Amino acid sequence: MFRRFRWPPRELGLATTANLALLATDQRQRFARTCLLAIALGLLTVLMMGTLDHFVFAGASLERIRTLARFSFAQRTGIVLFSAVTEEVVYRLIIATAIAAALQAVLRKATSQSAMIAMWLSIIAAALLFGLAHAGNLQNMPHPYLRAVTLNGVAGVVLGYLYWFRGLEAAVLAHLAADAFIYLIVVNFI
Repeated sequence: MFRRFRWPPRELGLATTANLALLATDQRQRFARTCLLAIALGLLTVLMMGTLDHFVFAGASLERIRTLARFSFAQRTGIVLFSAVTEEVVYRLIIATAIAAALQAVLRKATSQSAMIAMWLSIIAAALLFGLAHAGNLQNMPHPYLRAVTLNGVAGVVLGYLYWFRGLEAAVLAHLAADAFIYLIVVNFI
């Protein structure tokens, strides 16, 4: 009579790579590769965002990075840890998964590729929302919404990809690597 509610829906194929690695020793190498990939993609994303900012928005976002120097190292570290974990839980685990689950339910009978279509549409939707959420960081800059959606949207797509294909831990780790690079390293050289 009542169907059991599962989150995330099993049809979407989500699994956590850390849990798999803990349960099976043959998965530990895959988890280590996932961690390295996540860190590399996190750092590459910062470079992509910086390049886009330079060529499309004349590098105006560097001013925002300069303002981060007013915070202590401990405060910046807290921001990095808090934002990486909470934003990935909210935008990937909750929002992207909910969008994908709804789309999967609608598309299930229409196409055999419904799960893949639902995943990619949810990645794009969550990336747009992720970008819009960062517009407040760019208040005194020209085109804050376009800039946030473009720059943070790129990060959102990368993080969404990692979430769906490597697990939540990979998305959090990439987000940590990107934010740590900006908040703890780059800020000291600009």
